Amino acid sequence: MSKLPIPLPALSIVIKIVVIVLALAFISEKSGKLETLDFTAGDTWANMKVVSLFWFTLLPQGLYLCAVWAASNVFGRIGRGDAFGPAMVKGLRETGSCLVYGALLAILIIPTLYPMLSEHSRGVRYNLEIESVTIGLVGVVLYLLARQGQALKAELEQFV
Repeated sequence: MSKLPIPLPALSIVIKIVVIVLALAFISEKSGKLETLDFTAGDTWANMKVVSLFWFTLLPQGLYLCAVWAASNVFGRIGRGDAFGPAMVKGLRETGSCLVYGALLAILIIPTLYPMLSEHSRGVRYNLEIESVTIGLVGVVLYLLARQGQALKAELEQFV
């Protein structure tokens, strides 16, 4: 097996730093767009609703960053030799769950709730972008891989 140029625990730290930088850059970029929102003069409730809906639409990207953070924890656990132990399975499940929840938000929940809350329209809407579908499927694979790895490890431990 070939060695990585960076040890996995160090890679975990590097990835966490990258996630923090990405999160700060994302918040900085998106907060600048708050000026372009359609505010109503003198109506605090309506303005709070507009700002809340704006940040609500950014939840999928936040969950994707949480998934990368959870994946960095997995690298740290692999570096410590925790092959499909409880902590490793938890990390893979967290990564998969964050990806699936982010994709569900992007595909179904935001396209349905945003018009419902902002325009008072009804009906279920969806946004089947290839990126969101792919991210969701990768999340499902990671989640199922964690379950299968845990079951396989339990089965192997019974033989020993």
